[in-house]
Amino acid sequence: MLNITLKAKEKLNQISAEKNIWPLQFLRLTIPPIWSGEGDFGIVIDNANEDDIQINFENKTILLIESLINQSLSNSTLDYIESGKQIGFNLDIYPADNNISN
Repeated sequence: MLNITLKAKEKLNQISAEKNIWPLQFLRLTIPPIWSGEGDFGIVIDNANEDDIQINFENKTILLIESLINQSLSNSTLDYIESGKQIGFNLDIYPADNNISN
């Protein structure tokens, strides 16, 4: 399953509250063609689907991820960064531990 940092969860929760979308709609981590912005992924406002993985925080759903996307991101980490020139969500698709053990 996709790892989501506490800072990312807090920011997703904040955005959801500011947009006043919960509980009828949710934020969704998605890829093209649903995501049409820059980069390989993005977060959009969407309705829940039956096969979605729901990420919960403080007793509410803060993020939806399509199950197939979740499988492909199983070793990835979603973070929220506010430092220097970088502000926003960062999806690290390379696991921090690259050691292979037998």
